[in-house]
Amino acid sequence: MTKKSDQQRQNIIAVSRELFTQKGYTETSTREINERAGIAEGLLYYYFPKGKRQLLDVIVHEGVADRVRIAKNMTAEWTRDSIEQDVIGLFENMWQLLGNGIGYQEFIITIRNRAMLSDEQSAWLITSFENVQQHVAERLFEVTPAEVSLEKATQLATAIMATFQKVIFDELLIRNRRKLPDGTSKFITGQIHLLMQLI
Repeated sequence: MTKKSDQQRQNIIAVSRELFTQKGYTETSTREINERAGIAEGLLYYYFPKGKRQLLDVIVHEGVADRVRIAKNMTAEWTRDSIEQDVIGLFENMWQLLGNGIGYQEFIITIRNRAMLSDEQSAWLITSFENVQQHVAERLFEVTPAEVSLEKATQLATAIMATFQKVIFDELLIRNRRKLPDGTSKFITGQIHLLMQLI
């Protein structure tokens, strides 16, 4: 694919992401995507032969892949001396990714259209979440092998991710807040502190 073709493809994805976030997937027509992207009718199908459905798949896939990549990169730097701050840092980075711009759009689109995902996509989404949890568990075990068994590290990672998930869903979906309130930051810090006492 040429640079111009790649730019056109990325433009279509960006426009679709914005429209799916604003109006919803089912309420967005391919005609609207074409008009907003400034492309001729039918060109969308050149880049995305399965049309709007393929665009949804690409947006969901990119969003989840970004979250897994960030978790993997961040956990690689964890040390025993800074483990509590490292875990809090992971949450802060995940919040930044999901609370702003493209990450927010991808998150909202994925949640709103969860029922439309195929069994294969649903399984991939679950596996991706489990991969983040596994990175956390493996790193907890690696930096605290004398104190924490792999089984205990896995249980801690499950509790950590459940805490992250609760706060992210409460704030972004239920309260529609894209800026984390001080009280919520304190809650996360307190929860992580309690969990780290188990090490």
